[in-house]
Amino acid sequence: MLLPAIDSAAAQSKGVESRALVNGTLIQLGQAPLADAVIVIRGDEIAAVGSGDSVDIPEDAQVIDVSGRYVMPGMIDGHVHFFQSGGLYARPDVVDLRNVRPYEEEIAGIKERLPDTFRRYLASGVTSVVDVGGPMWNLDVRAQTDTMTAAPTVVTAGPLISSVEPDEFTVDDKPILRFESPEAAREEVRRQIDAGVDIVKIWYIVRGDGPEAFRPVVDAVIEEAHGRDTRVAVHATQLETAHAAVEAGADILVHSVYDQPVDDAFVRQLVEQDVIYVPTLMVSERYRETFAQTLDLTVAEHRIGQKDVIGSLFDLQVIADSLVPNRIQQMISSRPDIPSDSVAIRNLKAVHDAGVTIAAGTDAGNIGTLHGPSLSREFELMRAAGLTPAEVLATATVGGAALMGQDNLGRIEPGMQADLAIVRGNPLEDLQHAFEVDAVMRRGNLMKIRALVPPTAEAAVQQQLNAYNAHDLDGFMDAYADSVQIYTYPNRLDAEGKEAMREPYAGMFKDSPNLFANVTKRMQQGEFVVDYERVTGLGEDELTVIAMYHVNEDGKIDRVEFVR
Repeated sequence: MLLPAIDSAAAQSKGVESRALVNGTLIQLGQAPLADAVIVIRGDEIAAVGSGDSVDIPEDAQVIDVSGRYVMPGMIDGHVHFFQSGGLYARPDVVDLRNVRPYEEEIAGIKERLPDTFRRYLASGVTSVVDVGGPMWNLDVRAQTDTMTAAPTVVTAGPLISSVEPDEFTVDDKPILRFESPEAAREEVRRQIDAGVDIVKIWYIVRGDGPEAFRPVVDAVIEEAHGRDTRVAVHATQLETAHAAVEAGADILVHSVYDQPVDDAFVRQLVEQDVIYVPTLMVSERYRETFAQTLDLTVAEHRIGQKDVIGSLFDLQVIADSLVPNRIQQMISSRPDIPSDSVAIRNLKAVHDAGVTIAAGTDAGNIGTLHGPSLSREFELMRAAGLTPAEVLATATVGGAALMGQDNLGRIEPGMQADLAIVRGNPLEDLQHAFEVDAVMRRGNLMKIRALVPPTAEAAVQQQLNAYNAHDLDGFMDAYADSVQIYTYPNRLDAEGKEAMREPYAGMFKDSPNLFANVTKRMQQGEFVVDYERVTGLGEDELTVIAMYHVNEDGKIDRVEFVR
């Protein structure tokens, strides 16, 4: 059986020199899935790969049976920001809620949460990430992950060299620095490279004066970085600005072009100069969904994402109106449909078909874009652009490896770093299977997902609360056991079995667009959680409910009692 074998392997992984994964199906991009595969790992490298009758298993290897599972390369998220939480308070320059949560408090919480954040990436099958800009303490984050087993490999940039500098980042170690002088910008490049950054990042923001005003700084930064053998990534979301960045010698564009369709000349530039293109299709969608309170997370995001961070995205429902900008109050009142960014999606297809190297990235850390499982939504949008599942996976494996500048990642082949994920379904049939991870291996260390992110009673209850407030039936149902029983206290059985819940809750979510539950008090003891809830949006009157939950050992809610 798979699970006991992996539990044992996780416990012994550090002391084992070689191991062999057997009887699984290997997902190797560009090839048909290989059933009954054998993958031999020695230390932190893959030593041999092939069919069961073609690979010799070393006598000293620990043999791990992964029957019924698929083994795929560990994924790479090519655009994250560890200095941002993904919650409502992450970007005070976008929505200033510092009177609700001071920015210094937000940063302290982010730093305290980092070990858990790392584990959420691994639990999502993401074994490497690229942090494309933040405070100089990004280097401390990279150093921390280098010494940890339960963390992804990190490549990082330092503070963004920018044409603007938001005032709202009220900390000494700022993530964004404004430069007007090319020489001052060169000095900053030297400072960052001497400190050890992997990439230099330019925030090329144009506000009415065209890209030429900041172009001398861009030219100076790229020339200085290239003179020190360091690549330059550029935020340039307008076609005119992206043109200018590539003309100046940018190595990486960290977003798709959003404002208009890309032209043939621009696409040729990308191909000829071997520029890597990171689409980040989801990030603007998630800002708008959060501000309209119409958040639409994937099941993987509900299940794997940090529950308190997700919960903060609904704080707009309870923050005093005087503290919420009028534009956001209007969005909440009207709840407009939030379309995906069709221009960015079409542009992805255009550059991909032209042969541009694409690296998947989410911009995780921005409001509504969660650390860990957000690639699950990015993949959906890349599929909407017309990429096949295999092409999408390539952007998060070999494409991500190109972005990281590490040619030993992204494939399961001899000599590659032993980064891989063991998943329950075939991701070439449904990309969401890539996030149904049983175990993950990073640098040869095998870790069971249940050990990385142990199921807890509070996590299950918070997941269903988050999904309830998002009116997300699938995310809501995912928190419940198949055999769940729903009672009205003391002993009236209202529903038995998860499927009996589906229809009434589906109707409630559909017919009550303003439905919202605010937990005013929570108590937990062991596997029991009691929430005191105020529910609005079901009618004119507010409902006060006490909900008593029991959560089983699998982390699923199997009994609920309501006291009304």
